[in-house]
Amino acid sequence: MKLTLQKVANILLKYPSTKDDDKQLCVYYWHEELIEAGKDPSKLDVPDFFLMYTFGVLTDAQTITRLTRKLQMERPQFRGKKWAEKQAKQEKVKQDLGYGQKVDR
Repeated sequence: MKLTLQKVANILLKYPSTKDDDKQLCVYYWHEELIEAGKDPSKLDVPDFFLMYTFGVLTDAQTITRLTRKLQMERPQFRGKKWAEKQAKQEKVKQDLGYGQKVDR
């Protein structure tokens, strides 16, 4: 997990736009992961990518994005332009979802 965390951190710093775009982050991550596995991403067809992802050859997108959130919570250099905006909306979202409200039984 430490290696995955380091890879995510490297991508966030190398490609700042990924700080605000999880899909882009995953694409960059998988691109580097494929190269490390000796595959040429430009020559990989979609069915092969799907199989590699499905059978765990490629890191799960949820793992990548979870580690991104962890890094962004702990270290400001990994936060994008939208991070503060999302944090400001957090309380409203919690209210909308009913967190902290008593439930009548």
